[in-house]
Amino acid sequence: MKPALLLPLCLLLPACALFQRASRPVHAPPEEAARVQFPLDLPADAQTLPAGVVTAMQLALEDFRPLDLKPHKGATEEELCLYQRESYDVTAAPGPDGVTFVQITLKPQLCEKQGPLMDMGATYAVDVTGRRILAVQH
Repeated sequence: MKPALLLPLCLLLPACALFQRASRPVHAPPEEAARVQFPLDLPADAQTLPAGVVTAMQLALEDFRPLDLKPHKGATEEELCLYQRESYDVTAAPGPDGVTFVQITLKPQLCEKQGPLMDMGATYAVDVTGRRILAVQH
């Protein structure tokens, strides 16, 4: 390869990092997936959520606790609990002008080993159509 072409190529290479695919959930190996028994129908107490609400919740959760977020070294048991999405409840409500409000709150007493924790949640204003977070209130 000519040295004159090598320099532009090297300069363009970092731009490839901008075109990464969004991360996808991890799937179980086929052997484990084969052991799953699907019911013929979902239970009567199953909940149906509008797709727009689910999208708003996904966007807010991905901002609040990204799936790839890892605890820091030496994290306490309480801190490890705070890193887990399962430690939080998510509530959503429609707002004006196509905005969906999503509130993320810490489940009561779940991670509180050394006393009550304050301000461990957030409320998001999400534009579902534009797939973007408009504002966050901590």
